[in-house]
Amino acid sequence: MNNKATRRSLILEANKSHCLVKYIENLLKKQREDPDYVKWDVTKPLPKLPIPSLKQTLEKYLGCLMPILSDEAYQSTEKIVKEFIRDGGVGQKLQNLLIKESETKENWVYDWWLEDMYLKNKLPLPINSNPGMIFPKEKFNDEDDQLKFAARLISGIMDYKFFIDQKKLPVDRCSWREKGQPLCMEQYYRLFSSYRVPGIDQDKQVNSNNSLLVEPEHVIVISRNQMFVLDVIVNFTRLSEDQLYHQLKRIKRQSEEDENTSNGFADVGFLTSLPRNEWAKARLELLRDSTNRDCIDMIERCIFIVCLDKKVNHNSNKENMILENESEMSSIQMRDYVLQMLHGCSSEDNSGNRWFDKTMQFVISEDGVCGLNYEHSIAEGIVVIQLSEHLFRYIEEKRKQKLYRMPSICELPVPRKLRWIVSEPISAQIREAKSSFDRRIDDLDLFVVKFEKFGRDFPKMIKASPDSFIQVMLQFAYYRVHNCLVSTYESASTRRFRHGRVDNIRANSCEALAWIKSMQPNSTFTTKEKYDLFRIAVQHQTDLMVDNILGNGMDCHLLALRQVAIENNFEIPTLFIDKSFELSNRFSLSTSQIPTTMDGSFMCYGPVVHDGYGCAYNPKANYILFAISSFKSCSMTSSKLFAETLEKCLLEIYDLCTKFLNQ
Repeated sequence: MNNKATRRSLILEANKSHCLVKYIENLLKKQREDPDYVKWDVTKPLPKLPIPSLKQTLEKYLGCLMPILSDEAYQSTEKIVKEFIRDGGVGQKLQNLLIKESETKENWVYDWWLEDMYLKNKLPLPINSNPGMIFPKEKFNDEDDQLKFAARLISGIMDYKFFIDQKKLPVDRCSWREKGQPLCMEQYYRLFSSYRVPGIDQDKQVNSNNSLLVEPEHVIVISRNQMFVLDVIVNFTRLSEDQLYHQLKRIKRQSEEDENTSNGFADVGFLTSLPRNEWAKARLELLRDSTNRDCIDMIERCIFIVCLDKKVNHNSNKENMILENESEMSSIQMRDYVLQMLHGCSSEDNSGNRWFDKTMQFVISEDGVCGLNYEHSIAEGIVVIQLSEHLFRYIEEKRKQKLYRMPSICELPVPRKLRWIVSEPISAQIREAKSSFDRRIDDLDLFVVKFEKFGRDFPKMIKASPDSFIQVMLQFAYYRVHNCLVSTYESASTRRFRHGRVDNIRANSCEALAWIKSMQPNSTFTTKEKYDLFRIAVQHQTDLMVDNILGNGMDCHLLALRQVAIENNFEIPTLFIDKSFELSNRFSLSTSQIPTTMDGSFMCYGPVVHDGYGCAYNPKANYILFAISSFKSCSMTSSKLFAETLEKCLLEIYDLCTKFLNQ
């Protein structure tokens, strides 16, 4: 065993928590007692992602284009598709090459998808890519409460990291459609070991688990925009919660003393909010100095980041305060809190108290507002949510137990502050980053609405998938606001397969449009006809969803065919340079179901195009939480109008469906 492996095994043993062992054993026990789970062998390798048939993919492609194109544009694209899939045509040649390529890969689309979805995207990470998530609000009476909570959180994460590093987490399972089927766990293994490095041409992911360097034994704590190295393992021994609290208090004191002084070395984090190529150039400039190289290395290799935030005096926009009841105020507070997670609120608040390239940033504010901001290329939201919820349940169980106190470590060194050498060009770039970030923060229009007439149980009463029901309703709301449908993105997990991430369930269907038109005020359709068309639209959406999660999605397949053409020096097929293809991949409505079980917790994100909407939704049994985002600078969009229209549409479908509940 080499020195690194020996050290790693000692560190892993030092991380081991008997309390967490018991917690994990209870989870495994529940799985062993579930008859749907025991029929699956979790020791077997997961199947590879299948390659859909060419004909099936192109039929779906035309199907999602028909409701958003003019007749002329559709007919033109239809001819292009027919030429692409003809016998002996370029489509079949690319399909054959893709099949051959897939034989040597664990997942034939993963690398292409990662580059296309994230690494080649030049937009800034905050708002455009990194989601924000709020946890249930804590009750902090003073600074000590904030730091004690931070210490418990750090300790709990380090406990959990032991099982992640050992790959001993209970395997996630499907909750429906082949219930109990094991899911790919690779995303969990990257959460505390990965980092996104900005690049001028494209970014890259780095993973400390693949490095020859010693495993990181520190986290980065950011306070008052200043960064500190907090060693969590010293001489193979984990710091106790008391020791972590003591070190956090030292950090907080020094950051307050140095704030707004020449000893601050603050505000470098703003650079990570820049467009990726601009930040890449600034990073190269910073790396010219050895002191900065050390600072960046410590950040990039840390396990995770803890952001100790100042209290924010939220000024809720008056236009969002429709009602004065408790529920509406709660929605406004949730919006304000999640904005703090998305971007820190402003350069005067906590926007510089971040480092957006790091996978996991846990935010703990002085007033008890807590949550996280995470870099999206590493993992999907559901993985981050499930880990967070397990973590919080475990921390609560741990608090209730009288635990063996960790061995005391004599005098701990003061946490090291990262002291940057900032040249005048970099200083100017930081000022510009602050200014541009503030403008983008001001431009984000986020509206959170808690729809309480019904929740996910109501669609089940009419034997409809709650997710498909909501997706069709989002199409209805968009049409009511804009009088058309647009390309829509809904992430569909492909974790049933090796290294599976997501494909795209497209809700902009002919079936949805036919029903929506039947609901127009001048419609001559009967109530029964409207209901039947709605059921057809929801069933079509459900069929698409099932196809996607079983590995027969359209988007990843088309992406792979295009990349095969490029890498094999084909002339780019007309299919991929057709304006319709560009339109089909411009998602003016970007949606995702992001379910949480903790009350007061949810995740959201910004739009992916300037004139579009982001829509995260969290269906509970008796209500649905929606987070609608858009940009104020676009005169065609309004999050408030979309949300209000969506509520009206949901009430309208409730009235329609209740007429047929007993039939």
